[in-house]
Amino acid sequence: MSDDSSSSAVRPEDLVRLLAAAADLAPAGLGDFTEMAAASSDEDPPPMTGPTPELTAVLNRAFGDKAAREVRTSFVNADASVVVDVGVSERVAGAAVSWMADMRRVYTECTGWTMSFGDQEFAVRLVAPEADPCEPLSVEQRFGDEALMRTMLAGDAPQARITTLLVRDGDRALELTFRSLVTETGDPTEALLGTAVQRFLALAPAKFLGSPTS
Repeated sequence: MSDDSSSSAVRPEDLVRLLAAAADLAPAGLGDFTEMAAASSDEDPPPMTGPTPELTAVLNRAFGDKAAREVRTSFVNADASVVVDVGVSERVAGAAVSWMADMRRVYTECTGWTMSFGDQEFAVRLVAPEADPCEPLSVEQRFGDEALMRTMLAGDAPQARITTLLVRDGDRALELTFRSLVTETGDPTEALLGTAVQRFLALAPAKFLGSPTS
């Protein structure tokens, strides 16, 4: 977790209360999920290569962005087929707007990119929002000062499916990410993932924004 004395006086413990917590799961219909001992997404992303040098720079800046203060947690379902990462961050004045602008540019101008792990590269393909059963464009209208939601497919079979919702509220941001491996269309994991997405969408953003959960 990084720190920056020029940021607001918000403390990490103030951000923790905005996270979804284990106690919130059962009332939200997520009793199949448990909180992991350590956040699964608290690592630097691998190097990425976009369709142009300029977009490569934007990709790595956007996904490698570090907030002034940040807290994270993760949840996994009983058979470990779906992992849900939740992060809440506080950025210095104006930085959240810039970060969201970078992410919006990635989602608008990149249909795909590659990630490098040592000498191996994995292709990432962005799912067109109109073809995504999560209906991201509709979801984006529901939350915060601005929101972005997209699904990415990484690698070959089994293919990693990653759906991320970003919500900005002032200088704070929520990151809600769903990760699973889907071997083929009709894989039972797809149904589990769809249910998890809908129920976490009714829980985490509402708690982050201070509105009643549905």
